Amino acid sequence: MSRRRHSGRVATEAFTLIELLVVVAIIGVLVALLLPAVQAAREAARRAECTNLLRQQAVALQSYHAQHQVFPPGGRIHDVSAQSGVSWRVLVLPHLEEPSLYNRIGPTPNGGATTWSPQSEMPALFRCPSAEPAVMGISTLQLADYWGVGGAARPGEGLALEQTVCGDLDANGVLYPGSKTRIGMIEDGTSHSLALGERIYAFRPWMTGATAAGNPTYKICSESANQIRYPINADHLQFGFYIGHNPLPAGGVRSMLLNNLPFGSNHSGGANFALADGSVHFVTDSIDFTLLGDLATIAGGEVSQLP
Repeated sequence: MSRRRHSGRVATEAFTLIELLVVVAIIGVLVALLLPAVQAAREAARRAECTNLLRQQAVALQSYHAQHQVFPPGGRIHDVSAQSGVSWRVLVLPHLEEPSLYNRIGPTPNGGATTWSPQSEMPALFRCPSAEPAVMGISTLQLADYWGVGGAARPGEGLALEQTVCGDLDANGVLYPGSKTRIGMIEDGTSHSLALGERIYAFRPWMTGATAAGNPTYKICSESANQIRYPINADHLQFGFYIGHNPLPAGGVRSMLLNNLPFGSNHSGGANFALADGSVHFVTDSIDFTLLGDLATIAGGEVSQLP
């Protein structure tokens, strides 16, 4: 009898071990199945928050226009060569419930700032929750993920500077360096013209707007607004990119330059954009490139709508 009971206990213990292994395997399968769903849910929440942050900025643009009868420039151009002007982000701070920060920065009549020390104090709403950590080892200068839309390459529309330093610059959109766009100038309609968009290539501090230098190396480096020269989420590694303030070597390979880095995001399939009417839309990276360029301009005569 004793021998039988002992055998029974061994059999029972062995069966329990098998059950444990089965349970562990089932848990592993469930985790593998559920983890992508959890990650997708988290990204959906981050994308919704990103949309909300961009909407706040779009409303701030509308509020600025209501007060000044003009949208802020995509970036102020300092009247001293090689000095940076402040960005549109700084100019709308009073409309984002940040008047004290605006007053501390103190935008000056010549386009600059009384102090640049708040570079490390960027309001959180300028950073998309899905964004990756800051690149290039910049730890004290906060980098923004939302940029003005300055236009697109369209012959005969606006000013087009062919530059080899910071990239070509089109002045036919809502926000570009030195812009003074009024709603009445948006002939294509505010609901058909892009004003702001996500850009993951955050290489410039949030406060800087534009930097210019005089002859013979005339250049305008737009540091808070961009042109539509590449598709949304275009791969900078495929094209190559250069973000310096010096001319490219003669005969060098043409690559993405600062003014023309593409709009894009870490959201799957596209990026968020705000129209000049204050509405926010997710634009897929499969959008027709010509249509995207039409939406980036304000007086091209097209009646373009987001698909």
